[in-house]
Amino acid sequence: MEEDKAISPNNGKDFDVGSASDIEMAVNLDYYKEKREMATNILAKLDSEVKRMSFKKNGSECCIYTVPKPLRHVNWKAYDPLLISIGPLHRENTRLEAMEKEKLKFFKKLTERHGMDEKKIIDIVISIENQEERLRHCYSEKFKLIESRDFVEMILLDAVFIIQFLSESKDDKGPKNFEPRMTFDIREDLMLLENQLPLFIIQEIYDHVNPPSQDGTTIPFLDLAKCHFGKLKFSQGAETSPGVKGSRHFTDLLRNLMLNGAIQRSYSLNPTMLKYNAVMLRKAGVKFRVTEDKCLVNITFDKGVMKIPRLEVDHCFERLVRNIMALEQCCNPFEAYVCSYIKFMNLLIDSSEDVVLLVRKGIILNWLGEDAAVTNLINHFCQNIDDNYTCFGDISQEVNAHYESRFNHMKATLKHVYFANIWRGTATVAAAILLILTLIQTIKSFL
Repeated sequence: MEEDKAISPNNGKDFDVGSASDIEMAVNLDYYKEKREMATNILAKLDSEVKRMSFKKNGSECCIYTVPKPLRHVNWKAYDPLLISIGPLHRENTRLEAMEKEKLKFFKKLTERHGMDEKKIIDIVISIENQEERLRHCYSEKFKLIESRDFVEMILLDAVFIIQFLSESKDDKGPKNFEPRMTFDIREDLMLLENQLPLFIIQEIYDHVNPPSQDGTTIPFLDLAKCHFGKLKFSQGAETSPGVKGSRHFTDLLRNLMLNGAIQRSYSLNPTMLKYNAVMLRKAGVKFRVTEDKCLVNITFDKGVMKIPRLEVDHCFERLVRNIMALEQCCNPFEAYVCSYIKFMNLLIDSSEDVVLLVRKGIILNWLGEDAAVTNLINHFCQNIDDNYTCFGDISQEVNAHYESRFNHMKATLKHVYFANIWRGTATVAAAILLILTLIQTIKSFL
């Protein structure tokens, strides 16, 4: 019995594992440590995310976007480059590989310029390397698969190409090694939202290559860019605009040039929309007049007169406007002035007759040929564009009220039917006088 007692388990005090409360405390301690470690990891991750969002100073926040699919599905050709890829969004497009050799040629030209030595080139590369993370955060896509070395090389070659291309495009001939059609396509590609570099890095590289001179012979980069886009009517006279100076890339620059001198308007949710097209409004007595104002969105309506700046519609108009509208949808949804303008024109133009009227008044300058082409172009711009916001609600309300007034219809009918020209007006007056005399004669005969 004693032997059995000696070998029986847990009979002595050597294997004491503690009381139930001690075990429970140990379990709770492990559980607390596990939860604390998880909380620490979550906070560390959130802190990292917050730090990534800190690149908002100096205009370096996300500003170059992939065009939303609903807009791309309407006309994908308006957003894809024809000839050259700038930046990472179209970098893998094999159709654009031929221009990579041209970028190397332009880089070679840069290195051979007077005053450019190895040290300056190294300084430029180091400058890009120091701002790589900031540059990556300018894009809506993350591009994790693009290694640091490849990313810096891409920025360098693309920026140098843009600088050389703009420098050689100061006259109408353009770069000597490009055919005129190629030059035109490259100029269009530089407008596209998905085909951009942040202007701050191009500006920095440009200043390395062309240091500001005391005699003023060095052209500032922004002036060079404006000169490049200077043939566009709305880009003239914008040198003092703060918005232009704060442009983040070329698409943004074009938008700011287009809105230079814009009338300040109230932007409202679910505003009154224009109900009647141009022909209908004319029948209600609305007069259309073209203004010399270069800002397209400066439409006014006063005492039955609608004044609209001249709109030039050519073959590059669609790509330009669609990319600016896409930028507003991504970046400026509550200040989408160009989208609001296009919506207003879309409601004003319902058929070719409306285009004919606006062309006759000098409001639309049609370089597309057929009036139906302009109608189709304007009417398709607003597909998949949000209609909840616009800055033309006040004008639309006034115009709608003018049309719905019976008095205005009576005046318009009197003018267009009986006083359309001096001969018809004279005949109308003569007929009225004759009618009055006949009525007087008839009354006299009864007296």
